[in-house]
Amino acid sequence: MKLTRTNLWLAAAAAMFLTASCTQAPDAEKDPNADAAYKRAHRAEGYREAQRSNVTR
Repeated sequence: MKLTRTNLWLAAAAAMFLTASCTQAPDAEKDPNADAAYKRAHRAEGYREAQRSNVTR
């Protein structure tokens, strides 16, 4: 009984950790500014590097 309760607690803790660590994008229809900020923050580094104006060929 104690082992079952411990396993259940560990499974619940793991599920809470996994859901808390994943951020969801805001709803674009409700808050377009938050959606744009989320997209800017989650761009790939190569994209940011390519968009900088001081990059030379």
